[in-house]
Amino acid sequence: MGPVPDTSCSLRRLEGDGNRFLLVDHLAGDSVGDPVEHARQMCADGALGIDGVLHLDRDGEGRLAMVLYNRDGSRPETCGNGLRCLAWHAVDLGYEECGSFELSTDAGSARAQVRRTAEGELEVRVSLGPIRIIEPVAVEGPVSEATRVDCGNPHLVLFGEDLPVEEWGPRLSRDPRFPGGINVEFVQVSAAGLRTRVWERGVGETAACGSGACAVARVAVERGLATWPVRVVLPGGVLTVSPCEDNDRLWLEGSVHFVDDGTL
Repeated sequence: MGPVPDTSCSLRRLEGDGNRFLLVDHLAGDSVGDPVEHARQMCADGALGIDGVLHLDRDGEGRLAMVLYNRDGSRPETCGNGLRCLAWHAVDLGYEECGSFELSTDAGSARAQVRRTAEGELEVRVSLGPIRIIEPVAVEGPVSEATRVDCGNPHLVLFGEDLPVEEWGPRLSRDPRFPGGINVEFVQVSAAGLRTRVWERGVGETAACGSGACAVARVAVERGLATWPVRVVLPGGVLTVSPCEDNDRLWLEGSVHFVDDGTL
């Protein structure tokens, strides 16, 4: 890890298809003081290459609990790739066994399924949702209409060719119609899958977004642009989205990679 502010905490970096996080493990006794300021400091100059800081603890019912702080210190309701990284870490350190277990977030509960391959690698998928299409939204931008989706956190999905992400991402994300900000997905339908770029509130453009992939998949299937399972191709990797037994929820699958451990 590169130079960072002085703390006394063991930290782990994990990556889920291009989303890179720092993980603070409160179950191991780690603490960082003010988590908002800590996240801002860790992300300040880009030296660690992270999108945010995950905090792992247990809730009042004994379930693993995730809280995420974005680069700007804001606290989103949930994070699909963050949940996958947290589930990977929980099994890697023995907090949970391979199989199925629940996780809690500010948006409610999620379910993780973790299996170990013959090569000893951990494969992780998590259920997100309910994933609900809220309404079409008129936009003054590269297209005339977008779709607002609730994944436990807010998303706005646009379909089109060569959409100007750098220009319209921040504009739409801060649109006053969405007082808390909104994550924006720019989607191009291709033979390889749904090519997607994401502008995340509190972060900016990211290499991937798990809840965003679920929003994109739900809208694409609803509009007849894709069928299950849906392959969402992001700059950081490919995420696969499929329906759960409860059709309101979606499974999110992709890779998780250990980056490094460090003591700060």
